[in-house]
Amino acid sequence: MISGIVAIVGRPNVGKSTLFNRLTVTDNAIVDDRPGVTRDRLYGHAWLDQEKTQGFMIIDTGGFETDDFKFQPFAENLVWRQTEAAIQESDMVLLLLDGKSGMTPHDRQLKRYLEETCKPHIVAVNKVDGTEQSQVMWEFFELGVDDLIKVSAAHNRGVIDLKERLAEDLAQLPSVQSVKIPTDAIRIAIVGRPNAGKSSILNRMIGEERALVSEIAGTTRDSLDTPLVYNGKPYVLVDTAGIRRKSKISERLESLSVMRSLRAIDRADVVLLILDAEQGLTEQDARLADLAAERGKPVGIVVNKWDIFPNKETNTPKEYTEAIHRELKTLSYAPVSFVSALTNQRVHQLMSLAERLATASRKRVDTHQVNQTLRAIAQEHTPALIRSKSKRVKFYFATQVAVTPPTIVVFCNVANEIQEAYIRYMTNRFRRDLGFSEVPIRLIFRPKSDVRERDAAAAEAAGESTD
Repeated sequence: MISGIVAIVGRPNVGKSTLFNRLTVTDNAIVDDRPGVTRDRLYGHAWLDQEKTQGFMIIDTGGFETDDFKFQPFAENLVWRQTEAAIQESDMVLLLLDGKSGMTPHDRQLKRYLEETCKPHIVAVNKVDGTEQSQVMWEFFELGVDDLIKVSAAHNRGVIDLKERLAEDLAQLPSVQSVKIPTDAIRIAIVGRPNAGKSSILNRMIGEERALVSEIAGTTRDSLDTPLVYNGKPYVLVDTAGIRRKSKISERLESLSVMRSLRAIDRADVVLLILDAEQGLTEQDARLADLAAERGKPVGIVVNKWDIFPNKETNTPKEYTEAIHRELKTLSYAPVSFVSALTNQRVHQLMSLAERLATASRKRVDTHQVNQTLRAIAQEHTPALIRSKSKRVKFYFATQVAVTPPTIVVFCNVANEIQEAYIRYMTNRFRRDLGFSEVPIRLIFRPKSDVRERDAAAAEAAGESTD
């Protein structure tokens, strides 16, 4: 159970992301010496026990990127708008200050802002690594705070005490309600090259301005988790940093963002690859789709900005789809959707698409049906003669052994010498006949001599055929 939401706010480079990682015991937030690295809201959970039964939600926010300490310009600042949204949706705010740089006018204004909003908040001073920093703590009492919490996020000092203090204060708030975290939530990773419209699509899908939207490529740097419920089922949308060619990643910071995006694919149940309609499918898009398919992830290809695609005719979507499938030969089964985040055209269909892909990827087919398809495959297209052994491939039986991705083990006489072309043929037939037409499946070939697996599969087949 989670009880309450805490937003971490403060100036750039005070250590908010480092503290976020310590509290959540993760490395989800990008940590860099450069100010202003975090831009969007990043969500995580601070657990109070190893079993993860009690805890609260943490929101990491971006530091303000302005030298004007009047609040009017902040309304036009994308980072401030995200921070302000985090403050509004939180139950409590943790104002983090920098013990090394000392008090600044920015700290005073932010403290005054929190007081004006009447939002419950506590103040912590980070980077208190020794006696020198402890001696300058007195200047922070100018904020009118009676109880300052000292921490060193980099060295993990005082973090446990801070976590317990936050939990105690949250428990005393009458507005805080405990929420059970669904463990079966379907994760949807939204990936693609920079400026393809990933954040705009996410915002449309959830109905609020959740991720930064900007015409400047590369605005999103962290992977953002956004929970929602669709058709009574829990989902998590993950917006990721745009992935460019490796040769174009000149900064360590963007390289970290690429790693976050690839990790988001690894953790996802469904991947939505966002393309720019005018730019079309690029080599980098194809590589990204292949990476998802190699990991057994169902991929939905989303062509964004379809409203501005020139010279559209009745057959244009069909021809565009066929062109994508020709380029993505290993993903010729992936569904293609044409949307416009700007006009909200068909974006509402993306959750239905993700649900369909997730359901297909988790589907189980009984062994009797699998073997019926196996017999049809062998009868309609007999395997070629294996010249090295002067004999043909014989298939004995097959069974599905796993889901996500659906995995089928086929027992035969020569498991390691089946031609690649025939394997592709078998894969496509299994995919078509067993209801996996839009998702990747895996075939594993085992020799008849593998007695233990053979007997287990035969027992399962016999049990299902007699039901």
